[in-house]
Amino acid sequence: MTLLLLFLQDQGTRTADVPNAMGAHTWFIILAVGSFLLWSVSYSLQLHKEALARKKGREELVRRKEQLLDQIADLETRKLGRRQHRMGPPRHW
Repeated sequence: MTLLLLFLQDQGTRTADVPNAMGAHTWFIILAVGSFLLWSVSYSLQLHKEALARKKGREELVRRKEQLLDQIADLETRKLGRRQHRMGPPRHW
């Protein structure tokens, strides 16, 4: 028995190269998490882009509303001006 132990010690220890069983699983997890992060960034950018478009749309509607109100006020002043012009100066009895 001692002879066998001496023989094994003389040869030295060798390490076995065993393939990593979790290698494919690790890469799958890395790719899945990376894909999710890319999707979430893309989705966030799309939401931000849509929010900016809605904001621009609201600003355009407010601007258009102000223009229409100005046009209505202008038309009403013209209408009053024509009515007073037809009636002449006001008479005081």
